[in-house]
Amino acid sequence: MTSVTVLLFKNLYNHQKKWNFMNIPIRHNADWRFSTLTSWLAATVSCAYYADSFLNLTILLGINIGILPLLLYVIKHPNKHVLAMAGCYFLLILCLIPFTSTSLVFIHLVMFTAVFSPHFALSRFVIAILGAMLVYGACHYDTWQGDIPWLMFVVWFFFCVTNWFISRKIVESLNMHYQSRQNYKELQATQQMMSAMSAKQERLAISRELHDSLGHKLTALSVNLDFAKRTAPANLQTMMINCHQMSQDVLEEIRDIVSSQRDDKALLKDVLESICALTPNLTAHINIDKDTAYLSQDITLCVIRFCQEMLSNTLKHTQATDITFNVTLDEQYTMLSAEVFHNQPETILPKPGNGLTGLAERVAQFNGHFTQAIKNQVLINTIKLPLCLSNHSHATTEVLQ
Repeated sequence: MTSVTVLLFKNLYNHQKKWNFMNIPIRHNADWRFSTLTSWLAATVSCAYYADSFLNLTILLGINIGILPLLLYVIKHPNKHVLAMAGCYFLLILCLIPFTSTSLVFIHLVMFTAVFSPHFALSRFVIAILGAMLVYGACHYDTWQGDIPWLMFVVWFFFCVTNWFISRKIVESLNMHYQSRQNYKELQATQQMMSAMSAKQERLAISRELHDSLGHKLTALSVNLDFAKRTAPANLQTMMINCHQMSQDVLEEIRDIVSSQRDDKALLKDVLESICALTPNLTAHINIDKDTAYLSQDITLCVIRFCQEMLSNTLKHTQATDITFNVTLDEQYTMLSAEVFHNQPETILPKPGNGLTGLAERVAQFNGHFTQAIKNQVLINTIKLPLCLSNHSHATTEVLQ
């Protein structure tokens, strides 16, 4: 038993870099949690029922109760400490075998296969299953008196292997369903972003038209009326003053209209709040400089895509519960900095996949750069985009003075 256990742990250790064989975070629903705990209860009751002595009963209950917190931890954190949890669970299964003659102990082996099926390849489980059966055969060979129950071993082996396939398919389906929901939410947010951009462009076009056409003509009219009232005869003075005042009032109203069209809520903040509102799994903290309301549409879209990619990666690859977005401009309005980080501790920089590569290429189109760094176990994702100084000055002075 000891040599088999050592070999199994050595095999798992040599392949510890292949945890999460499916290369996706594992998520379970309430049905999976319920079936796991129900199976544990059934195995515990069965082992206790068939115990042939009080000592065996005490030992079996102790081992089964020791398995319970392990299962509860795996249910709550299916992606953490996988190798340690798998090794402890398998060792406890082997400890059960010498104290019970019933094959119902293999219920735990089936559970073991189901719980850790997404993390290890089938070959690892075949070795573990055969090892457990060898231990079971060695412990109970004398009681069989040479009549080895091969059929029982075949049935349990079949159950374990089949359960591996079924469990992986269930996890894949759950993750695909979860990803589909997230993609739908991101699509909704993108549609809302495009609608908001279209509406803002229309408002800007109206404000520019009012400023460049009607505003200039009203200004010229006001100047002419001011000159006319100064040179008009006494009997026309009152009428000219009234006309000049009316032109001033109309010009002031035009200024208010243009200002209201330009001085609206920052599109970037508006869209990010919408995206985060559609993602209930994370609590978002959004800190955005108010002057980002004057960013160009292309820059705004680049920052939004960056935040979307970081949000998606956080949901896919972590169990974080909080995410923070910080977007700031320097004092000269020549550089935009956007950083995103979550509350799950990180020690290793993630390998760049297609998403991060595409993001870096998008940022490079604006002569910016994308970086990742770990500070105090916090993974900070940052983009820096250079801005044209005239963009901000033009936006702030375009409103009629």
